[in-house]
Amino acid sequence: MQRALLAITVAAFGLIASACQTPFAAAVLREQAAPASSQVALAPAPAELTRPSPQPQARPAPALQRPRLSERIAGLLVVRAPDLTPVDRARVAAAIEDAVQAHQLDPSLVLAIIEQESGFDPHAHGRGGSIGLMQVRPFVARDVAKRHGIPFTGKRTLLDPAANVAIGACYLGEMFDMYTDPALAISAYNLGPYRVQRMVARGRTPRPPYLLSVLARYQELSSQFGPVEPEDIEDAEAD
Repeated sequence: MQRALLAITVAAFGLIASACQTPFAAAVLREQAAPASSQVALAPAPAELTRPSPQPQARPAPALQRPRLSERIAGLLVVRAPDLTPVDRARVAAAIEDAVQAHQLDPSLVLAIIEQESGFDPHAHGRGGSIGLMQVRPFVARDVAKRHGIPFTGKRTLLDPAANVAIGACYLGEMFDMYTDPALAISAYNLGPYRVQRMVARGRTPRPPYLLSVLARYQELSSQFGPVEPEDIEDAEAD
């Protein structure tokens, strides 16, 4: 899709350039293309007359600075998560940026799972005791936090939006480490890794409504968010 859009843009610029050829420009092109015999030779001018006058050097236009990844995420959260405070939006965006760097997760996928799990409600409580934005259960969160060195003080930690996303993203990253198939990894986040293992061992491929809903949300969010460029990850590494 990106290449197709680029091709359309290049073609459009080509049409604009051809439409902008004025009669004067066409005359200049004809003069340049004329044979040398048809051009009148001019006597060389005195050296003092041919010395070029100094021209002011144009200042280079300032380069547009690309917004860092966390800023782009925070901007999307303004629309998707209006109930979050500006401070929490910035903290959640930073946590997602860390997940991109640490676990090579697509930020649009993390956002899609948050929307699917809680609708961006940091106080959400689900069945089975799941809590917060990414609906992590406390006993799962405790183990994940311990493995990744994240401070954990029980339910209170999961009600902190940034901590919840940090733990949930680590857990999602573990699912992608366990399964090379993204569909299995996303399903394992919802169903649990061992349940998915049992299903696969029996020859069944989990395709729950949860997976289809997450993928639909991912497609919508990724179209709004745009691609993650290598420099986005390099900026996160530098910080």
